[in-house]
Amino acid sequence: MKPKMYLPKDVEYIVSKLLSAGFEAFVVGGAVRDFLLGDTPGDYDITTSAEPSEIKSVFKNDKTIDTGIKHGTVSVVLNRKPYEITTYRIDGEYLDARHPESVSFTRNIAEDLARRDFTVNAMAYNERSGLVDLFSGEEDLSCRVIRAVGLAEKRFEEDALRILRALRFASKLDFEIEEKTSRAIFEKAHLLSKVAKERIYAEWVKLLSGKGAYRIINEYKEIIKLFIPDLGDFILPEKEGFLSLDFELRFISLFEEAGAQAFVNAADALRADNKIKLLGKTLLENLCAELSSEYKMKLILSKIGKENTKKLIKLRAVLGKASESEEELFEKIIKSGACFCLADMKASGHELAALGIVGTRTGEILAKMLDSVMAGEIPNERAALLSFAVKLK
Repeated sequence: MKPKMYLPKDVEYIVSKLLSAGFEAFVVGGAVRDFLLGDTPGDYDITTSAEPSEIKSVFKNDKTIDTGIKHGTVSVVLNRKPYEITTYRIDGEYLDARHPESVSFTRNIAEDLARRDFTVNAMAYNERSGLVDLFSGEEDLSCRVIRAVGLAEKRFEEDALRILRALRFASKLDFEIEEKTSRAIFEKAHLLSKVAKERIYAEWVKLLSGKGAYRIINEYKEIIKLFIPDLGDFILPEKEGFLSLDFELRFISLFEEAGAQAFVNAADALRADNKIKLLGKTLLENLCAELSSEYKMKLILSKIGKENTKKLIKLRAVLGKASESEEELFEKIIKSGACFCLADMKASGHELAALGIVGTRTGEILAKMLDSVMAGEIPNERAALLSFAVKLK
């Protein structure tokens, strides 16, 4: 007996109301997949035989939003949360390898499921009918396989982003990609040039974040180099270390050989946010820094800050560039409250001005004071610092 899928109260209300009105209605796609994997679904997509006008009629006493009427989607707002309901549909011809030129509605769920990307995402469920699985998605889940619905070549010709979605799901779930689907990925990879960079980057983030990312990146290097050509002939770091990194550091680690400018170029091309662009540039420019002494560690702390230094040490360790004592030394300096930035010095530019030190000389002397404090040549005490400043005046 198949287990009953738990549905949140609002989702159950939507499905039940459509069924009571004489229409078919199912939870579809990722929610069903996640349930069968034993995971809690993040969201719930609902599909129905009712057309948009009929959906709005069924929910006339609830707030509805015309989310995408042209494509059959109406949102019902319950407890201030919108739930998308989409009419069964058949996609028309794809001319741009991304979007159908038209869609037509159907009353047949089999036709709707047949247009979906992968078998594990082409299952539907409601309590009355149970699991609707026309393409052996449950079996593919059990076998840990990502397989295109129907002809893989056609699925990728329709929407080239599905190429990266296949890699993303294989990475996230740590599944294999079925042989024919894999072959079609390589055959149709050139179509990725038709996909917006922002969409590619969104899939890349999810792919890199997956537990199977190391294997997928290794197996599909040639695909990745198509949309990140600045990577060149990259080499992955050691597996366990790579998997211990977060998305940002995984991404940056791939540019060990290509370098900081290549990373910035790639991030720009993918429309990545400025935060990761700056982080990658900072870490890669300082990847080979000497961090073996307290003074040198403080120099890096002064230059890039505490959080970036912590990430630099982690990245260096994974790439085999760190000494065993670096993390220990970092923690010792942080715990001691040692001074490694101007804000922590016990004397400021205002006090130097009172000594008659002004203009560009102020910055020069403050820098020398900080360097001497970090080197242990003078204590971080006001009197000692001002006395030192007077000597430099």
